[in-house]
Amino acid sequence: MTSIHLIEKLNKLQQVPGSQDEWESGFWAVTPQTAGRLVGGDLYLHARQLHPSHFGGVIQSFSIQPEGEDQGRVIFRFRSTPAHKGVKTSRKGWGNEKKIIF
Repeated sequence: MTSIHLIEKLNKLQQVPGSQDEWESGFWAVTPQTAGRLVGGDLYLHARQLHPSHFGGVIQSFSIQPEGEDQGRVIFRFRSTPAHKGVKTSRKGWGNEKKIIF
């Protein structure tokens, strides 16, 4: 299953206005091509690499930050689920802030 595990240090997570279970998380150093391949896959947010996820969901879409300090970075929109909490992943495959599984 396609997924991305991210280290969420800066609390750049917000609920989509008017939605109960849709959220956005950014600003990630992921290419648009990779982000597109992740749509429909799973997103897991972790405090540290080997800690279980504390939040996550199924990626619905993504956008690119058009300006400012985070210009060019990816913002994922996802639908949260309880199944995306408490998920661990192995040490293998982690970069500094992310692990992508295709």
